[in-house]
Amino acid sequence: MKRLKAAAAMAAARAAAAKDKVRAVKAQLKQARKLLKAEKKAAKQARRKVDAAAAAAAPVRPKPRTPKPRSAKPRTPKARTPKARAPKSPETMHTAAQVAKTVIERLHRPPPALVPTPVIAADPLPRANAPPPDA
Repeated sequence: MKRLKAAAAMAAARAAAAKDKVRAVKAQLKQARKLLKAEKKAAKQARRKVDAAAAAAAPVRPKPRTPKPRSAKPRTPKARTPKARAPKSPETMHTAAQVAKTVIERLHRPPPALVPTPVIAADPLPRANAPPPDA
């Protein structure tokens, strides 16, 4: 019994030591990440300073402008002629009175007959709660 208690105490001590080690390594990793981030920021700032200095030191020459040759005649927009529509035949055209008349007739007509719904037959199997059939 004493050996088991001693082994349990040793295991608990090892677990605590391992936890402490993990915490220390995590803290070390966090510090390393922080340093890496600071180094990256410093490198970026240095790169910007170098680029700014290079841009300031380099002489900028303006590009010579060459005049574009212009055509002798100015362009004028061409007017488009609309296409002539073919007149509708008088047979297909309806007056407003004719349209109103057909609409009113359609409203007064009874609705179209629908297909009758199929009748579902009664359940051939008797239910458990149903009374026995009279025979």
